[in-house]
Amino acid sequence: MPRLHRPDGAELEWWVRGTGGPLVAISLMGLHPKAVCERFVEVLAADHRVLCYDLRGTGASSRTGPYDIATDAEDLAAVVEEAGGDALAVALGDGARRSVRAAAEHPEAIHTVVISGEFPLGRIGETGSQDALANSPAVLDALLGMLETDYRTGLRTMLTSSGESEWHERALRQRMEEMETHSPAEVGVPRMRSWIYDDSRTEGRALGDRLWYLHYPGNAWFQGSLEIVRRSLPEARFEAVSDGVISRPEENAAAIRRILAARRAAA
Repeated sequence: MPRLHRPDGAELEWWVRGTGGPLVAISLMGLHPKAVCERFVEVLAADHRVLCYDLRGTGASSRTGPYDIATDAEDLAAVVEEAGGDALAVALGDGARRSVRAAAEHPEAIHTVVISGEFPLGRIGETGSQDALANSPAVLDALLGMLETDYRTGLRTMLTSSGESEWHERALRQRMEEMETHSPAEVGVPRMRSWIYDDSRTEGRALGDRLWYLHYPGNAWFQGSLEIVRRSLPEARFEAVSDGVISRPEENAAAIRRILAARRAAA
């Protein structure tokens, strides 16, 4: 697989599935191993070129920091440009922040960002939903402390408190092992800290209607935050789906096709 050499010495492994059609870049949550999105990539690759890559510090990319939103955004833009540019980015978790920053600063690389979920682009704050765990600084500080002192326990807490209450113990252990192998503590903790304290709402607003949310309920960390997101991003577009790209790949792939078709029609 090709490797992109960054100016600071980091090497990023990347690859493209599919041989024709528009370029779609997958911007996964830093903790997610690539396998979680495999079916979504497979469905889209039937008529798109789908770009995937390992963030610095994860998977087969080099363990070269820093691990923060700003650096990750520049890495994303560079990988997309290496693959030909003019991409739509599909973003999950902290991938939302890096994608809107990359698209705002490098519009020739990323023309549209589609966020899967209800992820705000800044801390929800006291005016946000009181149902969202991410609305509580104390909860977030406790999570960071847990990740720093016992990474696996922190990962378990994140998974079991997200709203997916049907975890089988064996499946839970397997997912935690995959996450820890893909993004070890020395990489995952600083990246999580950067996500918690980052604010990318200015970049999100700069995208205007180039920013989409394919939103669905269920994640307890951000439960009820959709209206906060709508108010902070007045020009963004929103479409309800039954679940995210991991659980409902075909439904979300169909939405991506509609978004790209609408862009072509408007051009």
